[in-house]
Amino acid sequence: MIDFDEALERTKGEERALLIGNGFSAEYFNYRNLLDNSGLAVGSPVREIFNILGTVDFEAVIRALEGAVVVEQGYRNYAHASEIMLHAQMVREALVKAVNATHPIHRQDLGFQYTSSANFLANFCTVFSLNYDLLLYWVNLEKCRLADGFGLGESEGYFRGPFIEGAYCNLYNLHGGLHLFETDDGGIIKALDTGMGVIATISDTIINKRRLPLYVAEGTSSQKMRKINSVAYLRYCYDTLRWNSCSIFVYGHSADENDAHIYRAIFGSKAKHLYFGVYKPNPEKINIFDGLLSKYQKTVGSHLEYTFFDSETAKVWNA
Repeated sequence: MIDFDEALERTKGEERALLIGNGFSAEYFNYRNLLDNSGLAVGSPVREIFNILGTVDFEAVIRALEGAVVVEQGYRNYAHASEIMLHAQMVREALVKAVNATHPIHRQDLGFQYTSSANFLANFCTVFSLNYDLLLYWVNLEKCRLADGFGLGESEGYFRGPFIEGAYCNLYNLHGGLHLFETDDGGIIKALDTGMGVIATISDTIINKRRLPLYVAEGTSSQKMRKINSVAYLRYCYDTLRWNSCSIFVYGHSADENDAHIYRAIFGSKAKHLYFGVYKPNPEKINIFDGLLSKYQKTVGSHLEYTFFDSETAKVWNA
């Protein structure tokens, strides 16, 4: 166990990569998933569809409902088809409620300075995010430290895009983000803050344009990997993690099995070393994380070595 400054010293003169998980956002966003904040009553028919499908993915449930509408129309059950269509819209509205319940209307409402987090991020040439909340997006808007691959795109209305693989990029949203949307031709565009706040753009796009954000909802590693493989942007981000050859730091992530695909990519990469942050470390936690990382390491036959650092010493929000 070392502190963050020691980890930086050991990699002095090298390019570093960073992977952030929910711990990066935990001080400001504390929620298990968006479904918990949706207002959809437990035991209601719509909520039961989430349970039957074994998902917290709003898009999957909306697709199921819209498929059911087609079936009901085919059987000429038009009244029930209309009811199901209303339920699909209700799920969209529930997602908007969840986004608004877990985020302030505008980034200034968070009430903190971005300097500390921006200085932390400045230690890294490449940042990979597993979060789909807007905190990293807002930090980047304030400090403009990281290129996100939309620089060659064009601004149109409340969006900029599309993402272009050849554009300069050192910020990769491995699990998408609430500010990212997929176009009809498979391109990815990002929502902009044009004065009313990006939350307003996201909400309007979900409700009125009936497009859902591109994000990988909680689930098993195999479920997440299916979603990643189905979207070119997500696959490109994942492949970039696999191609990484820098020493990589992990901050705010538990290395749980539901993200095994991430650690297969890390241990299968050409990374020089893995520095894994542990929050409030103790021998029991270290043993657990050592067991998880060792298992991923052996699964891919990797020789990548890893070192633990105390994540609180990074002082991401309070330097």
